[in-house]
Amino acid sequence: MKMSLAVIQKTQESIDKAFQDKDADLLEKETIFLLYSLGDSIPDTFSDSVRYIQLRETKLKPAENIMSETIKVYFKTALELLDERNVQKKDFSAVKFAFEKLFLETTDYGYIDYDYDISELVSTEVAAEFLGVSKPTIYKYLDNGLEYKLVNNVKKIPRVALKLWSDPATAFEMQWIYQEKKRRKQTLEEKLDVIQARITEYEKEYGGEFEHLYGNKSEIEIDGLDEAVDVFDWKGYIMQKNSLLKQIQAKRGINA
Repeated sequence: MKMSLAVIQKTQESIDKAFQDKDADLLEKETIFLLYSLGDSIPDTFSDSVRYIQLRETKLKPAENIMSETIKVYFKTALELLDERNVQKKDFSAVKFAFEKLFLETTDYGYIDYDYDISELVSTEVAAEFLGVSKPTIYKYLDNGLEYKLVNNVKKIPRVALKLWSDPATAFEMQWIYQEKKRRKQTLEEKLDVIQARITEYEKEYGGEFEHLYGNKSEIEIDGLDEAVDVFDWKGYIMQKNSLLKQIQAKRGINA
């Protein structure tokens, strides 16, 4: 699926408007459009590697939780990759990496199901040779998040995953993605602990609670600060915390 410049521009304008007006319905619409557009684009562009992609059990995050400057950058990256003029679109690893990050940042549940062409999958021996490490190291990588598929009960590794893993920076990011996928299986209480830890880190770094430091500032004022990205992310974590607390209270009320 290729996207024309006109559609790219219109989608970007809609996303900007959703952020500016805090329009949850519009942001949800554009998020779904981008996720499914990328899901359609990858098998179309990289048919030698992927036969199809399905988004399974997907549930978007509440719109207020994805109205952060960080996620806004992910939207922009996704649009650039969907642009038919973009040469980076030809790089499967770059597109997959952006797709994975956008999906995890905008959804609370679900996963991306890749049906790889059999030629895309290699043995652990080939993987070890490609990365220049031993087989035991490959198994350690698999435990730490290196993607694999089971073929006749044997672990096979996508070539695209090896390419991502060969770069230390993206290997680190892929491990983060793996941890985020594991987090989706956590209880609400476990998720709350993780979010609270991130909030505490910001409180230590900036020397106080969010409300005391930034609670009386408008978004325009915050946007003008040097630490604007951190502050918007911090605010996002607080929103997530409040949402989780409501879910926990509701669950306890039901189970009481």
